[in-house]
Amino acid sequence: MIHFLPDELDTATPYYEVVGRLASIRTALNLAERAAGLEPSAAPAVPDAWPQASAARLRRFDSRSVEVAQGAAAGLEMLAAQHAAGMEAHPRSVERLALKLRTELTDLDLLFSL
Repeated sequence: MIHFLPDELDTATPYYEVVGRLASIRTALNLAERAAGLEPSAAPAVPDAWPQASAARLRRFDSRSVEVAQGAAAGLEMLAAQHAAGMEAHPRSVERLALKLRTELTDLDLLFSL
């Protein structure tokens, strides 16, 4: 499985796992955008409202971010497998992966703006 955790992750931060997970999703998005020939997008960072969020909202964010990170890894693994087999992914499928990751990151950000 592909992992994109930052080399230096501040484990003193209460939400360091989420910071690492979001960094991995942003990295996957950047790779997909590059592969699709798209301009890199500005992905959201950890929401400022994180420390004040309710326990239910934090659990929802945690579970959704895990799902998104797993989906991002699966998409990149598919691209890597095709490349290793000497094939190129269809450009529309790579664009679709990038769009999906962008949408998922925006949705995660929206969990704290409601």
